[in-house]
Amino acid sequence: MELSGYQVVLHEVTQSDIELIRQWRNDPNVSQYMLCQDIISQKQQLAWFKNIQLDTSQQHFVIHYKGLPIGVANIRTCYQGESLNTARAIEPGLYIANDKYRNNILAFAPTLLLNDYCFEQLGCQELKAIVKADNTAALNYNAKLGYQIEKSTENQADVIAITLHKNDYQQRTVQLKALLSR
Repeated sequence: MELSGYQVVLHEVTQSDIELIRQWRNDPNVSQYMLCQDIISQKQQLAWFKNIQLDTSQQHFVIHYKGLPIGVANIRTCYQGESLNTARAIEPGLYIANDKYRNNILAFAPTLLLNDYCFEQLGCQELKAIVKADNTAALNYNAKLGYQIEKSTENQADVIAITLHKNDYQQRTVQLKALLSR
């Protein structure tokens, strides 16, 4: 599967991608923002890849810009037992591994493409994410997309739950989409 728009292409992960993804994921510049920061072995990466091939509750993509891989995007259902095609809520994830593209407007492109896919093609009602509380860049980034901080009863000061509804997303991303569609 391939998604294309906003100057980027998302290719579904293949076995030939998994070593590059593992190297990126183990890079301290990437892993510092992950909830799990364990170093991933080649054996673990292969097991992960085999697992996702059979799982209809998640999809994983390599982000390409101008033909070059620059990062990874993924989506998974929020509620056990749902497939992506029937999910009410989906949790997207993304990281840009290439420093050149991490902190500029292009970083929004794969997110817009993935969010459009979730809302328009998969028909989900909301997107949910968990962000490390000290990851202010991700919190600010997601706020620009329309995410709202959830009121949580859990006492987890190290993470923040955020939610995005389709209407908020559509209203907040008009300018970003126009800039990246040129």
